[in-house]
Amino acid sequence: MYGTRLTDALSGESFLETSFVKWVLSAAATPGISAHVHPQHPVTVDDRSYHLDYLITGVRSHVVVELDGYEFHSSRSAFVHDRIRQNDLVGLNYEVLRFSYAAIREHTARCVAQLQKVLKRDPLLATYLIPDPIAPVPDDMDPNPLGFITPPPARRTATEDDYFDRARRHLNLNPLRGCQREALVALANYYRRGEINAACVMSVGAGKTALGVAATLAFTRRRALIVTPGRVIRGTFATALDPAVAGNVLYTLRGGPLLSGMSAPATEVLDSDLGTIQSVSRKQLLDAAVIVTNFHSLGSADNGLLAKLEPDDIDFIVIDEAHIAASESYRRLFARFPRARRLLMSACFSRADGRTITADVVYRYRLIDSIADGHAKHLRAHRFTPDVEETEYEILWPGGEREPIVGKAALLDIMKDERKVARITATSEEPIRRVMRIVRDCLVQQTQALSPVRPRVLFAALGQSHAEQIARIANAHGIACGTLHHSMTNSEIAATRKRFETESGNLQAIVQLKMLGQGYDLPAIAAVVPMRPYGSFGEFYQLVGRGIRTVHHPALAERAQPQHLDLVYHGELGLDDHLETLRRENDMDPRPAEPDDFGDAPVPDRGAPPLGYPVYADMHVTVVAEQGDNRQQFLHTIDQVEARRQERELNTLAHRYAAYVATTPKPRTFEEFVAVIRSAHG
Repeated sequence: MYGTRLTDALSGESFLETSFVKWVLSAAATPGISAHVHPQHPVTVDDRSYHLDYLITGVRSHVVVELDGYEFHSSRSAFVHDRIRQNDLVGLNYEVLRFSYAAIREHTARCVAQLQKVLKRDPLLATYLIPDPIAPVPDDMDPNPLGFITPPPARRTATEDDYFDRARRHLNLNPLRGCQREALVALANYYRRGEINAACVMSVGAGKTALGVAATLAFTRRRALIVTPGRVIRGTFATALDPAVAGNVLYTLRGGPLLSGMSAPATEVLDSDLGTIQSVSRKQLLDAAVIVTNFHSLGSADNGLLAKLEPDDIDFIVIDEAHIAASESYRRLFARFPRARRLLMSACFSRADGRTITADVVYRYRLIDSIADGHAKHLRAHRFTPDVEETEYEILWPGGEREPIVGKAALLDIMKDERKVARITATSEEPIRRVMRIVRDCLVQQTQALSPVRPRVLFAALGQSHAEQIARIANAHGIACGTLHHSMTNSEIAATRKRFETESGNLQAIVQLKMLGQGYDLPAIAAVVPMRPYGSFGEFYQLVGRGIRTVHHPALAERAQPQHLDLVYHGELGLDDHLETLRRENDMDPRPAEPDDFGDAPVPDRGAPPLGYPVYADMHVTVVAEQGDNRQQFLHTIDQVEARRQERELNTLAHRYAAYVATTPKPRTFEEFVAVIRSAHG
């Protein structure tokens, strides 16, 4: 039970002290021994004062545990001081045991046996010893598991800085989420084999930006290039690498800094729309350790960014939201830097242009994993089914002519013509009003659940006229709503976003037209409402992702209740298949990479789904209105999330058990091993 473990009862002032309690003392003795263990115990011998790492007192024995980290015990003066200190303690009849960092990490079982042998001499301390102890191999003894990774040699001149060599020595992975650390270790193993084309399939909300920054610091030798699909994500990476901005991932991660004791990498942020590509010089590029840009700026070997760089100028490439990859741009990019290692990141590699990305998936973190770990909200879908068989829309032309659009197929066809999309509206407003009533009910629940955070709603519309129609109906239902579209000026867009995004703003909802897409992050969004069809699953998933991240607030942390994202949608828009794909997460991966393959493979034929496949076969369904009208479903039930969490836990324990068996002459059973890990370490 939490609170009875030795790791909870005994605090350590250093990583090494904590590791001793977790991996040696916890394996050797029961939690009751904590009453006899005194951390940082002061002792005075003549004119010298010492603080003992741990003093363990029994009825006869006084056992001193000294922990030797190489950093503080490697000099000649430290060597002499340690011997004088130990002799002083022996003179007080203390028994001294010394454990080094390497001994605990590499010879854990031997350390446990040595400690037990000394404690057994005291009749009181002997009562706390665990017979036939299990000593698992430590899985967190190296605070930087990438320390053993050495990138391939680079052709570096004597004048070039060794920034990344120094950064790797300061890189601290502890502040990162577990999934980010696991992805980095998987990448390290992949690159160490000499492979270069890696992909990480990371759920929306898992923290791909922090992963991209950490991977850049860990695997770059000379210079990194980060490529994003547009300004929003490019700005996210620019902020993440800027030490002068609050919220960057270098110094202000939850739990501590990613880089401590050294400067941030020199970063050059470029954008073709702002003219910086044309004005930047090759010298400026070579002075940068990291270049951040979007794929529109890449150009070719004759113009644009690629024309200013030579093949060996870049040795690590990060591509975020790789499902939006512009095939020709990325072909040119990979061809320009053929020896550079690549990291492609996306929640879903399904491309809107009907092609698949090619890469080797080295790590996969599903939406259900993110929910189980508390990084993503539970998705609660509300399906409105209209009475009519097919929904009608119409286009109103300037001359007064009305062009009817009937059904999803016709609507998807119209989506290819921006002139028509801009003028389309729903013929009957009753379905919008019915959807709006569901949204209003969701907001009542979310306001209570998220207080004091103000919940927001994100609508997606067909075109400007449709957006204005939705906003008008939302305001009539008491939901303060504005619109966001490309015909607005930059100042109007900024003002509208501020009213929506800030807690002091007065907009509770916004209807947007492809304005707040991939990379946009506002956890306060508590409901997403697609009022348009999505031919691409990736586009649909990105809309859901805008509100999937959990809200971090002290008041909500105290309640410790699961958070939900309400997805309210019109049943005739054909989104059920996308929801089923999201639940099964079966179209997320790129195609395995092949030699000299840059990612332009045709879509494989996966075949039709089984006849009569139940779309919501194992979802929890609750009728919230009259039968056949509105239906609420949880994409993943509480039981499914818990089952998935247990699956991942057992898989992790199986890996640790394998390491334990490999280093133990007479290993205990897996069940016994699991029981010890859970009781001692949680």
